[in-house]
Amino acid sequence: MKNRLIPLAFGVLMFFASCVTPSFSTGSARRIPADLFGIIPHNGQGPFPREHEFLDELGVVWMRNTFYWHTIEPRPGVWDFSSFDEYVAEGKKRGKKLLVILAYDTPWIYGEHKSRRNITPERLPHYLRYVEEVVRRYQGKIDAYEIWNEPNWIFWRGTKKDFFELSKAALGKIREFDPQAKIVVGSFSWAPKNFIRDMFDAGAMEGADAVSFHPYGVNPESSLKLYDRFARVLSEKGYAGEIWVTEVGYPTGGCYPTRVAEDVFPEYIVKTLTGLAVRGARTVFWYDLADSYNRGKEPNRLDSELFFGLAYPDYSPKKGAAAYALCGRYLAGAEYRPEIPVRENLPRDVEALYFRGEGSQNTLILWNQGKSPLPIRVVLPGSAQTLHDIVSGEGRAVSGKTELVLDKTPLFFTWASGPEQTSPALVAKR
Repeated sequence: MKNRLIPLAFGVLMFFASCVTPSFSTGSARRIPADLFGIIPHNGQGPFPREHEFLDELGVVWMRNTFYWHTIEPRPGVWDFSSFDEYVAEGKKRGKKLLVILAYDTPWIYGEHKSRRNITPERLPHYLRYVEEVVRRYQGKIDAYEIWNEPNWIFWRGTKKDFFELSKAALGKIREFDPQAKIVVGSFSWAPKNFIRDMFDAGAMEGADAVSFHPYGVNPESSLKLYDRFARVLSEKGYAGEIWVTEVGYPTGGCYPTRVAEDVFPEYIVKTLTGLAVRGARTVFWYDLADSYNRGKEPNRLDSELFFGLAYPDYSPKKGAAAYALCGRYLAGAEYRPEIPVRENLPRDVEALYFRGEGSQNTLILWNQGKSPLPIRVVLPGSAQTLHDIVSGEGRAVSGKTELVLDKTPLFFTWASGPEQTSPALVAKR
């Protein structure tokens, strides 16, 4: 999403997308992947020890980074992997899974010192050579490759037909030199129906392991509406494979219509991650790890791209970091059970998402979508009932029957099951 201009049409689209509130819960039980959570690291340039410490604190498994063609092959046949070898080595050392974006172009293919992002058929062999060199060098070390980034946006300036040919050819090249790596195609910005349908019709999706997109909305509700729309388009084309969300997030500064105040950031993170998890997203990559301006220097307050991080540039956490870490710790690998909890006299505005983890671990996340605060009683069986603060991450012990007032801020409960698996209950107080 780097260095983009946001047109007025985007703001209008997102406004109307947010007017209809989707249900966060779904009717299908599902196992949440243990490696659900990924992130776009801080430019992939370290300092690696502190960066990975923070990733571990967040519960991040996947890392996504662009292996820029112009950096790797600055001149014809001159290969320089020095910017990426340490990134790969450190990531594998720390047990991370790596998703690499193969993009964009290198100026010399146009005979000038300027990027065009328009790889025509006569230039395609150069791109495929770059793909081959990357895949051969890191064979067995890269877990997944993503072909290009947001081709329906400003990152591709050629024809759709040329992009579809590039995608098909790159897919075949990756499969040839690293058949074990997963291949992710699409990387769509929002959910462009015609572009997606045309890509299917051109056969550019054939043989891929997953389709990816970026549901940037003005709030969690609109982000989930984009996901639902995307899934419907894929279903119409007969696709039943994996959906990867390879970018989602909200800036805490700048001028984008998706900007959110840092005080509200934890709420947005919990709602977005839980909503995508229960919908069946295979992976969810947060954009991004840390703000990119330099502490001590005045950043450009209009540039939202500087403010997407979960941390400040020195890795001191923003308010949303603890919320992300709670989801990473308690949702990954758990089973979502939509029939739980028991609801007594609750309005439909109350969202309650229950996750049964390994052993005796249970998690319940709830909030009120209605306009008025709602007094309720939360009945949690078992022991070690804990209410976690999504801003600080700190937990405090609560009783098995807790009365409180529910509003739009998510409440994050965990507890240990007793000898009998008794369901929790939510009771509206009259």
